Amino acid sequence: MRKIIKGNEPAELTKWMRDNPKGRYCDLTHEERNSIRQACIEEQHGLCAYCCHAITQETAHNEHVAARETHPHRTLDYSNIVASCNRSKQCGKAHAHQTLPLTSLMDECETELKFYLSGRVEGLSPRAITSIQVLNLGDCRENNRTLFSARKSILDTLLFDYGMEGNDLEAEDGELLKMLLEDLRLPDAHNRLKPFAPILVNVIRQLTN
Repeated sequence: MRKIIKGNEPAELTKWMRDNPKGRYCDLTHEERNSIRQACIEEQHGLCAYCCHAITQETAHNEHVAARETHPHRTLDYSNIVASCNRSKQCGKAHAHQTLPLTSLMDECETELKFYLSGRVEGLSPRAITSIQVLNLGDCRENNRTLFSARKSILDTLLFDYGMEGNDLEAEDGELLKMLLEDLRLPDAHNRLKPFAPILVNVIRQLTN
């Protein structure tokens, strides 16, 4: 995960709520839902709130961090909505109405999850372990083979693009790794981060701290 800093709700949602004071999320039109999703995608720099795969309007959905079933009073609360990928049995599709004790809206999501170049993710706290399991983020290959493999493949590609290899990462110069960290954290001209870039940031940060 990467910490998401929520901005202001889109103007379309503000206007709709003003015109429909008793409205609910299920009453929103396609236009309002799209405006919410696009705003979330922009502030997430084009990455899924949970797995950090690349997402677009067509490959994502509006995900309520505190589920609609258990928190009906927050269904129109923009600070409770992120954009999640549509991949089956993971992220928002796996979340459903379960409780997420650690979310991408918390600073600790970047420190209580530990990623490995093998593609595995480990929870460093009880709440991190629970959230990984709820979202099916690949704490072992058997639980989510597709994400596990995709994560390893893209991490390898990112390192290759920077002229590095995972096996030699620990031997790389510390200043070079810090420069790489800054580059991975910086969105491109279209406000997009590289897919899984926050995951590689997590791995490198472990080596530089």
